[in-house]
Amino acid sequence: MSTMPPPPGGDRSGYQPAPQYQAGPSHGTPAMTGPPPSIVTAKYAMWAGAVMQLLSIPVELLMRDQTREIVEESLRDSGVAYDASTVDTAVAVGLGVGVVLSVLGAALWVLMAFLTGRGKGWARIVATVLYGLFVVSFLFSFVQPNPPIALVLNAVVLIIGGVATFFLWRPDSTAWFRAHKAPTV
Repeated sequence: MSTMPPPPGGDRSGYQPAPQYQAGPSHGTPAMTGPPPSIVTAKYAMWAGAVMQLLSIPVELLMRDQTREIVEESLRDSGVAYDASTVDTAVAVGLGVGVVLSVLGAALWVLMAFLTGRGKGWARIVATVLYGLFVVSFLFSFVQPNPPIALVLNAVVLIIGGVATFFLWRPDSTAWFRAHKAPTV
């Protein structure tokens, strides 16, 4: 054991303690000037995730020809009889679903950034569950044919989501959520 005294404001591990939020003068409301750095970082990561989701829309549309080739190859490999109309329909439906999911994903990123920034602890849990679902979806994307650019974009979103989730669970974030917890009666 070291005989050196702990650094000011921290313990021997070198980590700084989580900020302590004091109750305000009226009815136990938190007296805070703003969210801690980890919440700010998580919010920026969530905004970046929303931007990446929206950037995937034009990429999906530009990859229409590659998507068509993948659909034709899948139909051919499965032994299903098809014509150009069937392929066109499958590509259109696939692109439509992709656009809707991208917009929905971006909206969820923005909503989670807003709610966690407001100190809603349940939103941190929902954001974590959504990230877990994305991880599972990402892993399943390797067993289906996808354009390589789609895998790269999803990998970037996976990293961004991991960063956001990491910062949502930092000690100062936990203190932030606890300080915003509604008092129980």
